[in-house]
Amino acid sequence: MLALGLALHREGASFEEVFAPLAAPAHQGARLLFEDWRRLDAAGGFIVGVHIPSRRLAGVLGGLSLYEPLDGGGDFRVRLAGTGVLRRFGRDVTGLALSEIFSGPQFTYHRALLRRAQKSGEPFLLDVQKFCQGRRYLRFELLGLRVFSPDCRHPWIMIGQFLAPE
Repeated sequence: MLALGLALHREGASFEEVFAPLAAPAHQGARLLFEDWRRLDAAGGFIVGVHIPSRRLAGVLGGLSLYEPLDGGGDFRVRLAGTGVLRRFGRDVTGLALSEIFSGPQFTYHRALLRRAQKSGEPFLLDVQKFCQGRRYLRFELLGLRVFSPDCRHPWIMIGQFLAPE
C-alpha cells in the first residue's frame, strides 16, 4: 500500500532485502552524519544526548534509529526509530527487539553487522534494495555507527537510513 508517499507492508506479502557494501556515503545526509561521527569519534566518542540531537543534524533525525545491545549483543532493542524508518518496516519499530523485526538468516545477518560495529567501532555502509514479490520498491543507503549511551559506558549502534536517488 502507498499512503502519503510511504510504502507500507501488505499482509501476506513477501519482502526481501538485498545488500551490497558501499565504499563511501553518497547521500548528502549520510555524508553529513558520517563526517560528524568521524570527528567526534576521534575526539573520544559520539554520545547520545550530548552530540545528538543537534541542530547540525536536524535534517537527518527522521532517518535515524538507535539500537541498544541486549544479553551482551545476543539481540538488540530499538531504543528510538525516526519517522523515516516507517518506510522500510511499514510500522513503528521503537521498543522492538531485532529478533522481533527479522527472523532466520535476516536476523543473523543484521545481528552480526551490529555486533561487529559494536565491538570494533568500524562503521558499515550498505546499499539496500527492498523487493516485494520480485519488484523493487525501495532503495536506500544504510549507515551503521557505534555511538555511546548517555552515561558514556555502553556502546550502542546508530543506523541512518537515507533514500537513494532513483
